[in-house]
Amino acid sequence: MEISLLAKQNPWWAKKESINEDPKLKDFSNAPVKWKPRIAKYMPLDRDVIYSLRGPRQVGKTTLTKILIKDMLEKGTNPIDIFYYACDLVRTPAILYDILESYYDWNRGLSNARICIFLDEMSAVKGWQLALKRFVDQYGNANITFFLTSSHSIDIERSIERLPGRTGEKEAISTHKVLLPMKFAEYVELRCPQIYSKIKEYKLEDNTLRSKEFMLLALGKEPDSLRAILPFVKDMDAVLDEYLMTGGIMFVVNSFVSTKHIPQTMYELYVRQVMGDISKVGREEMTAKQIIASFVKRIGSRTSWLNIAKENGIPSPVTIPQYAHILKSMFLINIFHKIDEKMMPKEASDKKVHMANPFIFHALRSWSLNPAGDSFNASIEFLSATENKSKLVEGVVGDHLARAAFNLKPSDVFDVSSSIFYWMTKKGQELDFILKHEGKAYAFDVCYQNSISSGDYIALRKFGGGCMVSKNTFVVSGNTITIPLSLFLLYI
Repeated sequence: MEISLLAKQNPWWAKKESINEDPKLKDFSNAPVKWKPRIAKYMPLDRDVIYSLRGPRQVGKTTLTKILIKDMLEKGTNPIDIFYYACDLVRTPAILYDILESYYDWNRGLSNARICIFLDEMSAVKGWQLALKRFVDQYGNANITFFLTSSHSIDIERSIERLPGRTGEKEAISTHKVLLPMKFAEYVELRCPQIYSKIKEYKLEDNTLRSKEFMLLALGKEPDSLRAILPFVKDMDAVLDEYLMTGGIMFVVNSFVSTKHIPQTMYELYVRQVMGDISKVGREEMTAKQIIASFVKRIGSRTSWLNIAKENGIPSPVTIPQYAHILKSMFLINIFHKIDEKMMPKEASDKKVHMANPFIFHALRSWSLNPAGDSFNASIEFLSATENKSKLVEGVVGDHLARAAFNLKPSDVFDVSSSIFYWMTKKGQELDFILKHEGKAYAFDVCYQNSISSGDYIALRKFGGGCMVSKNTFVVSGNTITIPLSLFLLYI
């Protein structure tokens, strides 16, 4: 491929300062709220590795990529040693290989330094791994850092594992990264820096210390920092209400902060992109819409794949887990299996399915149940009902617990369904979440209501204690702690 064509996506080759004119970076610069994901600290670009950065649509993967490129240029990297290519319109692995080879041959005629190759939305190219494998087989990967992004993990992680030089064993670093919407603690940091400055006094931004404090909660004990930040719960609850609308997805956050409104076009854009990704993997939009509608109606409830199949007139119940796997791989849902008395997963039992993010929930709910309605007003109406809000809150807790489990033991093969479960007593009382870590199980229940009675603790007591996540109640009793939701989320 002609270098002049590649140069169109790499204007810094001609003029380093042109990176500042990049649309993504200009949007970032002009945004009222700016979020630079912390994950950037854990991806050194001076290693012979192939990174994969996966995450849901519109979470900011491309923006982060451009921020990394800008940082490299400002630190003095030769502009021609940085190559970016958006792969959305690349149709075959042969074309992709031609792109890589053309850049490599041109660059190596001018430079012997390390090159960083950023390939955006790599999974849009069916069979992309063939091109990358051929390139690495042909040229090796010495002095090359690859950085691949994708909006789903259906094939990218598994494919990279089969590539030579892909995992960075010699470098001893994790190369499979996931960029999720900001967690609640990050949201508080952005929206209420004056409050977060108090939180930082107790070093909760430090992963190691925060994980230790979190494990105290898991044991039903009170962290040292808790009472000091307890007075901020009311202020953080107001931020939480925002979070339950925006989900911490930046393009949504900035619209809401600027106008106190989220336009219908944002909900529709998200759905269109999701359906486009489903079509790319050979699945039907109508079937996906039916299954998503069933999941949306059942958040917080147990269900079986068979029941969902019967509800939608789908002849084969095998279809449901197939679509569920795709939606999970696209970071749209979390699936929680039951765990038995011996703390062994029971995958054949009923599942609990939660949307992984509040905004994603609102967008998919509006589209699947009331496509002609106003999504923003529908979101407000949904959250105005205490029962609805408590169900959405439960999903937020489940998603944050998944992040906590990953932080406790980071892994390239982390799977929320293998770390977070639900549990039931012999009499049928349910415990919302069980976190398994290093062979031990820790209990978390959610009771998001104005008052909590002794009966609400039955399952937690049967389990042996743990953490009850409440709306506004704080109490420590024996081996059980009850803590307000907005405070609990700060420890993850």
